[in-house]
Amino acid sequence: MKTILKMSLGALFLISCGGNDDDVTENLQPQEKKVYNFEYKNYSVKNVDVYLGPFGNNGNPDESYLSDYWSLYKEPTWKKISLDLQNNSLQLISGNSADVTYKVTINSDSVFIAENHEYIGNFNKNESSFTLKRSFQYVKKMPRDNSSSLNISQKVIFGTSTYKDFFGGTLFANPSEMTENQDKVLWSNIDYYYNSL
Repeated sequence: MKTILKMSLGALFLISCGGNDDDVTENLQPQEKKVYNFEYKNYSVKNVDVYLGPFGNNGNPDESYLSDYWSLYKEPTWKKISLDLQNNSLQLISGNSADVTYKVTINSDSVFIAENHEYIGNFNKNESSFTLKRSFQYVKKMPRDNSSSLNISQKVIFGTSTYKDFFGGTLFANPSEMTENQDKVLWSNIDYYYNSL
């Protein structure tokens, strides 16, 4: 009888020890997200700066001024963005031939195209959002004499533009060099906001 009792207690001990996993704690960290997919939500015009000749008078017209130069500024070319942190790539997706993929670097929340270190926008990991930065630039320099010609430049770039991007270079050293009536420098910075899908 003592043998049966010892065996029963031994079996009960083995069963209770073998099935007790409560003391084992697993340290499961959530895996960090590697790919973020965003969809366009809205935009914001940050500034509209205009310098007009003669004498480079400065003005800050409202947003409607842009539609004479850049009719599609309210809608970005790309409706979706995919940011792959593992492969350091950013894909701008329009669904047509305008799709493009860049190798990128990220410094704090700023995103740069790796090839030329061009600033393209901000990635907010906490809010799972992306802000695409674009700038419209328009410069018109009228002929000064018989040897110079009309010079017009109009482009849209990634990033932001400031005064120093237009003055101090080859076209106009400063606004006072805008001596002709139709001389014009115009730039506008626009943020396009994307939220996580």
